[in-house]
Amino acid sequence: MTLTFGEVQTWRSAPLGKAGESVKKDADALEESRDGLEKQGIPDSWQGLSRFFAVARRNALVGQMTTHVEGKRKLQRALIAAETDVIEIERLVKDVVDTARTQEFGIAADGSVTDGATPPEFNNRWEAEEYGRGRSGQAQAIADDISTILANAAVVDATIANGIPAGHVSEIDERGTVSPEVAKRWSELSDDERKAIIEQQIEELAEAYGIDNPTIIWEQLSGNGSWSEENGGEVRLNIDNIDDPDILHTVAHEMQHARQHEAVRDNNDWQFPWEDDPFDMHEDDGITEDQADAWEDNFDNYQDSDGPDDPEIPGDAYEEYYEQPVESNARDEGREYVDGLTEDELDRLLEESQE
Repeated sequence: MTLTFGEVQTWRSAPLGKAGESVKKDADALEESRDGLEKQGIPDSWQGLSRFFAVARRNALVGQMTTHVEGKRKLQRALIAAETDVIEIERLVKDVVDTARTQEFGIAADGSVTDGATPPEFNNRWEAEEYGRGRSGQAQAIADDISTILANAAVVDATIANGIPAGHVSEIDERGTVSPEVAKRWSELSDDERKAIIEQQIEELAEAYGIDNPTIIWEQLSGNGSWSEENGGEVRLNIDNIDDPDILHTVAHEMQHARQHEAVRDNNDWQFPWEDDPFDMHEDDGITEDQADAWEDNFDNYQDSDGPDDPEIPGDAYEEYYEQPVESNARDEGREYVDGLTEDELDRLLEESQE
């Protein structure tokens, strides 16, 4: 979920610095051990298969240790970069809070700005209007500063998320993360611009998948979004998540469900020998008939995320939903989309949507 000003106010840079130092210490120690193991010789008395397996085992361990060292160094760099950014965020937060207090404005946890000053007596309406314009300008300046702070916070959040090595946070591994640059750009956009980008994204994915452009329904949902085959195709998206760039994963995820249904239909389509097979386009995209058959079986026996009525096995029910073929494949597509997304691509989608 998107960060709020109230949450960012609690951020402190010192713990990030300490964490970075701790990770560096661990990486240094592991690197030293790795180098020692790599230099370790195999006794000359070991010959034949014994020597072969000993060398192979040592090299495998060195490789594993190198991977861990690289992961720790990556996280160390992310923490150092985040510490520097949070130092600046702390300064900006103090400045905007001090400014608001001095000018008698209040800042709520969600970042909204309210005027707490008592207006003076005015001799005429022009004085009142001038005073109002002045106060409005001051409030807008504070709101702009808060937007800058939240944009910087989005960069920090993405920097740390991208610095976490694979295998440590399953949600990051499964869903992917946008780059710090994309996170910052997304935070700078208005909701109308975000909707325009998403609508363009859906239109282009629909064209690539050979399906009609679906109906887009924005509403408050308990989850991120959903795909429905009803009414020629409907994609529902949680309006409450529009300020979080993770919604771009949701869009790619749900549109992959549309693609899966289209592949199933085309796989079952009958045509004369002289007619083109509609499934050919899916095979060109790397989708096999066996995969389409598996998707069809899955849709026929789809495990909803709510699970069965038995309250004693909600965890098992969710795991069944999460691991079923169509969901796993859709998550892969969503992860690849956000991992490969660039700031330039966001701007292109926005520009295309306005033509």
